[in-house]
Parts: sequence; structure tokens; C-alpha cells
Amino acid sequence: MKRTLVALAAMASLGAMAETSMTVYGVIDGGIRQDSNAAKTSTNGTQSLTQFLNGTLNTSRFGFKGTKDLQSGLKANFKLESGFTEGNGQDSGNVVNPAVTTVPQAASTYSKNTLFDRTASAGLQGSWGSLDLGRMTTFAYDLNAGYVTDPLGLEMTNNNHYVAAKSFNINPQGLAIQSSFFTVRRDNTFKYMGTFGAVSVGAAYSLANVAGSQSAGSSMQAMAKYAGNGFNLAASTDSLQDGNSLKQTLSTFGGNVTVAGFKITAGGTQLSTPAGFAPVASSFTSNSYSNPAGFIVGGVATAQTKINVANLGVAYQMGLFNIVGGYYNAQIQQGALASNTVNTMIVRVRYALDPSTDLYVEADSSKASGLAESKSAGMSLSDTGMTAGLQYRF
Repeated sequence: MKRTLVALAAMASLGAMAETSMTVYGVIDGGIRQDSNAAKTSTNGTQSLTQFLNGTLNTSRFGFKGTKDLQSGLKANFKLESGFTEGNGQDSGNVVNPAVTTVPQAASTYSKNTLFDRTASAGLQGSWGSLDLGRMTTFAYDLNAGYVTDPLGLEMTNNNHYVAAKSFNINPQGLAIQSSFFTVRRDNTFKYMGTFGAVSVGAAYSLANVAGSQSAGSSMQAMAKYAGNGFNLAASTDSLQDGNSLKQTLSTFGGNVTVAGFKITAGGTQLSTPAGFAPVASSFTSNSYSNPAGFIVGGVATAQTKINVANLGVAYQMGLFNIVGGYYNAQIQQGALASNTVNTMIVRVRYALDPSTDLYVEADSSKASGLAESKSAGMSLSDTGMTAGLQYRF
């Protein structure tokens, strides 16, 4: 690690010599959380848990980004970003807690030793837009994390709690977008984005580098966004193909409007997994893949499974306080097995000590129906949690 930091420092000095504009940035986010029903101790029970949370609102990270003017309106850019856990100083490896407790069906070649696990890209930009190559986030992540379609901007998605017999993201949008069901970042990606007046569009294509098949493990994405006077509308689509030409698709859509200082956001995400889908290992970026059929009482991997997450929330800036309240409805469906539902309410308050430092508190309540493996075995169908923490940005 020390050699890596020395190399990065050398790169920074070379960047200055080449008159490249480079920024070192980062986020450090951690806190304490108490859950009434967070730790599954056996098939028939759970216990309350008080714990230190890493990346409570947002993943802790550090990165380097820069641009260089190539003249004639053309610029070169790069971005290198790595995640870490504040609690123990280890690299995060872009690993989120798995969303299901079933045995993974396909292992990934992704390793925690990846240095820039969050982003590693370089590209060109001009009046026509930007084209970047490397490891980057999906459009679904960009829209939700950018507070366009999710009122919480994917806050509270790095940690899980137990609702009934299943491990569940506190913010259910994370269940579809960045859990062990789906990959939020893509390797070997070509990503285009352009903004023309009020309209922004994007397209991306990723390769899995599989010999003998260009399509195996590949993915295609598209995005469109309209920014009006006080409102935004956006949608994206994503298709990830396995080695047998089966395609897992993810669609996200929604928007927000600001009225009298209140920002109202509504959105939805649908993840559709065909029967028998098994991603190519090199295209899946968490430690393991879990078929979402494991989340359904009586569900089987040999049938199509859908995860639908809808959200509605309101945000308000009151002086140094930023207040957000959100409601999330998550449904995991397979044929007639449609009662697997979790309803979640979240309230989060940030207090800005200065432009770079926030204190925050959060409270949430979730209630499940249809998820319990045995409702008569004493398993709670609900969980309440409270979180307090600090986030520093540089």
C-alpha cells in the first residue's frame, strides 16, 4: 500500500508538470446504528444489534480526477477512485452485503485487491459530449445516486438489516441496483454522455472478454434525462447477457419537482431475471451472484423473477439542516408468488457544520409480508433502526 501511495504522489507531481488540472477528493463516512431485528442467530430467531457502520450514508472513498486542455475545444480526462471502510481502514472492494442468504449460484473473479474498485477511466470530452473507457458506474446508479429518481440518493444502501427471514438493504433501492443480484459497476466499458440544452442522453457497452463470444457477459445501457424549470425527468435501461444468451434487464425511471422549497421525488426500478440466468463471472463485480428467486417463499431459479421497487419522498433545506423523508415499497415476484413485500419508511436529517462536514441522524421502520420462512417460528416481520454519524468530504 505504501508503494501505491508513493506512486500516486509521483503521478500527481507529473500531472502538475504537464499542466494537467488534477483534484484529490474523498469522503469519510461512519456512524453507529441500533436495530431491533438485525442479526440472524438461527433459523428461528433474530436479535437486536448495535454496531459501527462503514459508509453509512455514502461509501468512504478517495480518488484522483483531472482534465487537460487539448485545444480546439477538446479535453482529455481521467478518474481513479477507490473505496475503503473507515472502521478498520481496509479497502472496500466494492462489496456490499449480499441481499439474500441462499448459496451463490455463480462465483465472481472480482477481488478485494482491486486498487481502484469504484472507478478507473480515461476519456475525451467536447461540445459533442464525453466518451470514457474503463471501469464505471451504470446509468441506473448515476440517476439514483444523483438524487434524480431516489429521494435519498442511494443513501443507506451499504448496510443490511433482517426483515422476517431475509437480509435486506435499509434503502430498498439498493436491493435491485447494487446488491448481489445485480452489478452496479462495469468493467471494460465504453460510456458516452452528452447534454444538448435541457436534454441529456447516454449509451454504454461493456465487454466480458470471453474467447469465442463477444456477446457472452456483455451489457448494453441507455439513458435519457430532461431538466426543466424546477423539475427533472429521467429513465435508463440496462441489459446484461449471460453465456447462454439469457438477458437480465434493469429499468429505472422517475423524476423530481421543487415547489416552495420542497423537492418531491418519485421513482421506480424493475429488475427482471429470466429462468436459469447465470452471469459470466468476469462481468459480475461483487464477490458472488445470488439469483433473486432465493428471496421468494417457494421460489425457484427455473422461473422468471422480478424485483419492483417504488419510492416517494420529500426533501427540504432549512438553514443548515437538510431533511429527507422517503417511503419505499419493494416487491419480489415470481408468477403467482407475489406476496413477498417489504414497506420501508426512512427519515434522515443532515446538519452542516461547514461545507465539508455533516453530522446526521436517521430513523427507519420496515415491515414485511410473505418473506418469513416460518411465520410460526417466532421470526419478527418488522425492524426499526436508528443511525447517527459523521461525514467528512475533501
